[in-house]
Amino acid sequence: MKICSLNIVNYKQFKDLKLDLTYPLGHKKEGKPLDKICIIGQSGTGKTNLLNIIKKSVIDFSFFDTNKYLPFKEFSKKSNEDSYITSKFMTQSDLSCDTLFTKTSSKITVSNDIKLIESLDNEKIYFVGANKLSLGNNPKQKKMTNSDSALLDGFKKYRITILRNGADIYGVEGFENKLNSIDGKISTINKKYNTVSESINMFKSDNFIHRNIININDQDNNSWELIKDRIEDYKNGYSQYINKLTNKLLNDDDYGKNDYKNDVKSWENENENILDNISVKLNSVLSKFNLILTKIDANQKSYNDLIIKDLSNDNIIKYDDLSTGTKNLLSTFIPLKIYKPKDSMILIDEPEISFYPDIQTQLTQLYTEVGINNQLIIATHSPLIASSFEPWEIVELKFDKNNQVYRDLYFKGDNHKDNYVLDPRLLTWTSILTDIFDLKEDSNFTFREKGLMAYSALKAEIKAISNKKEKEEKFKELQKLSVKLGLNN
Repeated sequence: MKICSLNIVNYKQFKDLKLDLTYPLGHKKEGKPLDKICIIGQSGTGKTNLLNIIKKSVIDFSFFDTNKYLPFKEFSKKSNEDSYITSKFMTQSDLSCDTLFTKTSSKITVSNDIKLIESLDNEKIYFVGANKLSLGNNPKQKKMTNSDSALLDGFKKYRITILRNGADIYGVEGFENKLNSIDGKISTINKKYNTVSESINMFKSDNFIHRNIININDQDNNSWELIKDRIEDYKNGYSQYINKLTNKLLNDDDYGKNDYKNDVKSWENENENILDNISVKLNSVLSKFNLILTKIDANQKSYNDLIIKDLSNDNIIKYDDLSTGTKNLLSTFIPLKIYKPKDSMILIDEPEISFYPDIQTQLTQLYTEVGINNQLIIATHSPLIASSFEPWEIVELKFDKNNQVYRDLYFKGDNHKDNYVLDPRLLTWTSILTDIFDLKEDSNFTFREKGLMAYSALKAEIKAISNKKEKEEKFKELQKLSVKLGLNN
């Protein structure tokens, strides 16, 4: 699922903010929701609030009584006609969904209810950043009995049947009663085992929000339980496939060793080895810190168990002794890589915190590649992160002369890709600061002006000197000042 548009009227600092979040005319993806969005703006313009509004606008569509979910209370006007939030989302199947939120009501309009419910089975929303929620204490996973597992599968299949038939067959009251009854039976079984995945599902269900919430600050959180599940799935799948191929090798005269090797390689290419892939992907960035993450071990239980080497001396560094930036990278990227989001929205607030500039330039690509067909939405103060976005992907918030928040548009006339006058990818770092982040000066002007005046005076003085030795000494001074002023080229 991806957001296409957002309209906020009289909510918090937003009096009337309209955001078109689709590709412009003339683009090969014209009219489609943006794959990535970068929110920038002056302090107080509501960048984090915008992330929260998008996050709260995503509803679990298996619940039809939307008025039980009222996420927005802080409207500045009493009338619902004067205070509301509307949004449009698009699923990976090009099914559209329009939402309307007021202080007292919620409304959802979808292009096809039943198909939308089915298509949402694998669509999740992830939120990582400044405002994090936790699932709370996560009990150790207990293996479900075969009988309860079979019963649970039966209940889930019956639930799908109820949803497909809907109120047309059962009637509105009968539909809700049947759905509540089967959900109660599913919940009873799940509570007996408290598995990580079911704990997340219950949390989503209780809050009417279709999302997984990752608490990246909790080192003992569900990401390590999930990594165990992924490891076991990979091991079991590999073992079963090898047994199948071995039997074929023994019993099929036309099947040779080369066929066996090729089939094994194909399986490995099609099935992700999470242990290897996390390390490989992270090390391309960790090398900038002069560090390397060794292969994650299946027996590790938390971030503290990670084996991280200092490339300069091969010493092992404990997780607690790492820099804040390195911890942020590990504790954010690993959970996302484990969850492997697909057709999802990934919202990240200030990913640049504690990262050196050269790392910041790589963060957008790193988060873009954690899953498949996701929409990445970042709120940032970093010009380096903004430089990795196309101009139509930048949402710059500003205050007008009446102190109202608006979006500064980078195009003139129609929203056509050829009409954009600013492109952060083409600008120097200095130009991004002055042209996009609205820095009034391109340097510490008072000190630089004095330095430039001294440079000009010294050049003039050198021209007037006739003594060769004295001229050479002054020229050395000029060279030193030139380096300080960045004019040495």
